[in-house]
Amino acid sequence: MYAHVVMIHAAAMGTVFLLFAARELLFISARRGQIGAAKLALTANRIAGLLTGIGIAGGIGLIVLGGWPLSTPWLLMSFTLIAALMIVESRVVRPWEAQVHPALEGTIDKMEVRTLLRNKRALGGRLASISLFALIIALMVVKPDLLGA
Repeated sequence: MYAHVVMIHAAAMGTVFLLFAARELLFISARRGQIGAAKLALTANRIAGLLTGIGIAGGIGLIVLGGWPLSTPWLLMSFTLIAALMIVESRVVRPWEAQVHPALEGTIDKMEVRTLLRNKRALGGRLASISLFALIIALMVVKPDLLGA
Protein backbone atom coordinates (compact mmCIF):
# COMPACT_ATOMS: atom_id res chain seq x y z
CA MET A 1 0.00 0.00 0.00
CA TYR A 2 2.84 2.37 0.93
CA ALA A 3 4.40 2.06 -2.55
CA HIS A 4 1.09 2.93 -4.25
CA VAL A 5 0.59 5.99 -2.07
CA VAL A 6 4.19 7.08 -2.80
CA MET A 7 3.48 6.83 -6.53
CA ILE A 8 0.24 8.82 -6.23
CA HIS A 9 1.91 11.45 -4.04
CA ALA A 10 4.97 11.77 -6.28
CA ALA A 11 2.95 11.84 -9.50
CA ALA A 12 0.56 14.47 -8.19
CA MET A 13 3.26 16.74 -6.80
CA GLY A 14 5.56 16.28 -9.80
CA THR A 15 2.70 17.22 -12.10
CA VAL A 16 1.93 20.27 -9.96
CA PHE A 17 5.54 21.41 -10.34
CA LEU A 18 5.36 20.96 -14.12
CA LEU A 19 2.04 22.82 -14.28
CA PHE A 20 3.52 25.73 -12.31
CA ALA A 21 6.43 25.88 -14.77
CA ALA A 22 4.03 25.68 -17.73
CA ARG A 23 1.94 28.45 -16.17
CA GLU A 24 4.93 30.77 -16.20
CA LEU A 25 5.78 29.93 -19.81
CA LEU A 26 2.18 30.67 -20.77
CA PHE A 27 2.32 33.96 -18.91
CA ILE A 28 5.38 34.91 -21.00
CA SER A 29 3.23 34.45 -24.12
CA ALA A 30 0.38 36.34 -22.48
CA ARG A 31 2.66 39.31 -21.74
CA ARG A 32 3.07 39.57 -25.49
CA GLY A 33 -0.68 40.05 -25.79
CA GLN A 34 -1.88 36.47 -26.23
CA ILE A 35 -4.84 36.56 -23.86
CA GLY A 36 -5.70 32.91 -24.56
CA ALA A 37 -2.32 31.90 -23.11
CA ALA A 38 -3.14 33.72 -19.86
CA LYS A 39 -6.48 31.94 -19.63
CA LEU A 40 -4.78 28.60 -20.24
CA ALA A 41 -2.22 29.46 -17.54
CA LEU A 42 -5.01 30.02 -15.04
CA THR A 43 -6.58 26.70 -16.03
CA ALA A 44 -3.23 24.99 -15.44
CA ASN A 45 -3.11 26.72 -12.07
CA ARG A 46 -6.58 25.43 -11.10
CA ILE A 47 -5.61 21.88 -12.08
CA ALA A 48 -2.41 22.24 -10.06
CA GLY A 49 -4.50 23.30 -7.07
CA LEU A 50 -6.62 20.16 -7.29
CA LEU A 51 -3.57 17.94 -7.67
CA THR A 52 -1.92 19.66 -4.71
CA GLY A 53 -4.81 18.50 -2.54
CA ILE A 54 -4.33 14.94 -3.74
CA GLY A 55 -0.58 15.20 -3.15
CA ILE A 56 -1.00 16.58 0.36
CA ALA A 57 -3.47 13.83 1.24
CA GLY A 58 -0.96 11.31 -0.08
CA GLY A 59 1.82 12.91 1.96
CA ILE A 60 -0.24 12.71 5.13
CA GLY A 61 -1.04 9.10 4.30
CA LEU A 62 2.66 8.36 3.85
CA ILE A 63 3.49 9.85 7.25
CA VAL A 64 0.86 7.61 8.85
CA LEU A 65 1.66 4.48 6.81
CA GLY A 66 5.41 4.95 7.20
CA GLY A 67 5.18 5.55 10.92
CA TRP A 68 7.32 8.67 10.61
CA PRO A 69 7.42 10.68 13.84
CA LEU A 70 6.55 14.34 13.27
CA SER A 71 9.89 15.24 14.87
CA THR A 72 11.83 13.59 12.03
CA PRO A 73 14.34 16.19 10.74
CA TRP A 74 13.32 16.02 7.08
CA LEU A 75 9.65 16.31 8.04
CA LEU A 76 10.35 19.37 10.19
CA MET A 77 12.30 20.92 7.31
CA SER A 78 9.53 20.13 4.85
CA PHE A 79 6.89 21.60 7.19
CA THR A 80 8.98 24.78 7.40
CA LEU A 81 9.26 25.00 3.61
CA ILE A 82 5.54 24.30 3.23
CA ALA A 83 4.75 27.07 5.72
CA ALA A 84 6.95 29.49 3.76
CA LEU A 85 5.22 28.42 0.55
CA MET A 86 1.80 29.01 2.11
CA ILE A 87 2.84 32.49 3.27
CA VAL A 88 4.11 33.49 -0.19
CA GLU A 89 0.99 32.12 -1.85
CA SER A 90 -1.44 33.81 0.53
CA ARG A 91 0.30 37.20 0.72
CA VAL A 92 1.57 37.65 -2.82
CA VAL A 93 0.24 35.18 -5.38
CA ARG A 94 -3.45 34.82 -4.44
CA PRO A 95 -4.13 38.58 -4.13
CA TRP A 96 -2.65 39.05 -7.60
CA GLU A 97 -4.68 36.13 -8.97
CA ALA A 98 -7.79 37.74 -7.49
CA GLN A 99 -7.16 40.69 -9.83
CA VAL A 100 -6.24 38.59 -12.85
CA HIS A 101 -9.18 36.13 -12.83
CA PRO A 102 -11.98 38.70 -13.21
CA ALA A 103 -9.99 40.70 -15.73
CA LEU A 104 -9.52 37.67 -17.96
CA GLU A 105 -13.12 36.56 -17.65
CA GLY A 106 -14.44 39.93 -18.78
CA THR A 107 -13.54 41.93 -21.81
CA ILE A 108 -9.94 42.91 -21.45
CA ASP A 109 -7.52 44.57 -23.79
CA LYS A 110 -3.97 43.50 -24.45
CA MET A 111 -2.48 46.46 -22.59
CA GLU A 112 -4.34 45.54 -19.39
CA VAL A 113 -3.12 41.95 -19.69
CA ARG A 114 0.44 43.16 -20.12
CA THR A 115 0.16 45.46 -17.12
CA LEU A 116 -1.22 42.71 -14.86
CA LEU A 117 1.33 40.14 -16.02
CA ARG A 118 4.30 42.49 -15.66
CA ASN A 119 3.65 42.90 -11.94
CA LYS A 120 7.14 42.21 -10.59
CA ARG A 121 5.93 41.45 -7.05
CA ALA A 122 3.55 38.78 -8.36
CA LEU A 123 6.23 37.35 -10.64
CA GLY A 124 8.64 37.22 -7.70
CA GLY A 125 6.00 35.49 -5.59
CA ARG A 126 5.24 32.92 -8.27
CA LEU A 127 8.93 32.22 -8.83
CA ALA A 128 9.49 31.96 -5.07
CA SER A 129 6.62 29.45 -4.91
CA ILE A 130 8.16 27.37 -7.69
CA SER A 131 11.56 27.51 -5.97
CA LEU A 132 10.11 26.49 -2.60
CA PHE A 133 8.21 23.67 -4.28
CA ALA A 134 11.45 22.50 -5.94
CA LEU A 135 13.22 22.55 -2.56
CA ILE A 136 10.44 20.45 -1.04
CA ILE A 137 10.73 17.94 -3.89
CA ALA A 138 14.51 17.81 -3.45
CA LEU A 139 14.07 17.25 0.27
CA MET A 140 11.68 14.37 -0.39
CA VAL A 141 14.24 12.76 -2.67
CA VAL A 142 17.16 12.99 -0.20
CA LYS A 143 15.23 12.36 3.02
CA PRO A 144 16.76 8.91 3.76
CA ASP A 145 20.19 10.57 3.79
CA LEU A 146 18.97 12.96 6.46
CA LEU A 147 18.10 10.04 8.71
CA GLY A 148 21.62 8.69 8.64
CA ALA A 149 20.49 5.62 6.69
